[in-house]
Amino acid sequence: MKSTTRIIFLKRAVSVVMGMLIIGCSTDNNLKANPPGKQDNNQTTATEPAQQGETMKFSIKPPESWLWSHDITPDYIDDVLMPGMHLARLSSYGADKNRRFAAIVYREPGIEGHYLRDVPAAGLAGKIAGMAARPISITAAEIEGQLRFSLALQKGPEPKTKVLTGLDEAGLSQLANDQQRIADFTTYVDGGMRKYAAIVEERPGPSMILTRVTAEELDAQLRKHNATPLRIRGFSENGVRYFTAVAERLDAGKWAWYDAIDGDTVGSKLEKHNAYPFDLEAYRTGQGVRFTVVMYRGRN
Repeated sequence: MKSTTRIIFLKRAVSVVMGMLIIGCSTDNNLKANPPGKQDNNQTTATEPAQQGETMKFSIKPPESWLWSHDITPDYIDDVLMPGMHLARLSSYGADKNRRFAAIVYREPGIEGHYLRDVPAAGLAGKIAGMAARPISITAAEIEGQLRFSLALQKGPEPKTKVLTGLDEAGLSQLANDQQRIADFTTYVDGGMRKYAAIVEERPGPSMILTRVTAEELDAQLRKHNATPLRIRGFSENGVRYFTAVAERLDAGKWAWYDAIDGDTVGSKLEKHNAYPFDLEAYRTGQGVRFTVVMYRGRN
């Protein structure tokens, strides 16, 4: 390969590690299986039973195969796109010459993927229209003092999507309703204020949006509502680690989410749980690169 991209690849239940990854400590949330009205052995709070007539659960099918990668230099994103595979998630981290990407890549029949890198907010609509594809993942970075967005896209007109930027927490929370859901979002600081950009997808919902919660509060809300996390974005303010998350009632089977784990630990958790990564966010700390990951159990 042309870059020093580090990749962990798994096809079905087989894991292959390529490259050396940094070792560090982890923060663990137990793998959960939450059938309506039941409680697994790891929970301390029972979930609320599902009521007759509630919004149906959407089924998520595991990809045919997948890989996840980090330490991707901006010019070499194509290096992780093996034949027949497409980007399911991009996450930008670091700054200037130290900026890198982490990615989740899936192989799924009939899907053609593309991406856009480092686009200003004002240029997003035109660039997306020019690709004739719909965005499915968004990440933000500051490049030479300017805010830029990178997106993963898929060919096809449906479902209809739109990208919104410059949202505050109230604006983000108002995006989910019975006609639309948040497909992905990212958080960033602009003018000293925390902001969000989101991909909104026309599809019956609703999503549940939790803003500025601790890990314990997030876990409690997921259990209370018998919800599965889809996207989790973390940030630190005044020494406190907060999260904003999108969750839904999904037919996703068992799931887990982790924060502040290094690359080796991501790989070991995926292998331990026979799981695949659904969501991934990378960020730099004084101890090295760390990840927030949502993983779902694969169905063999």
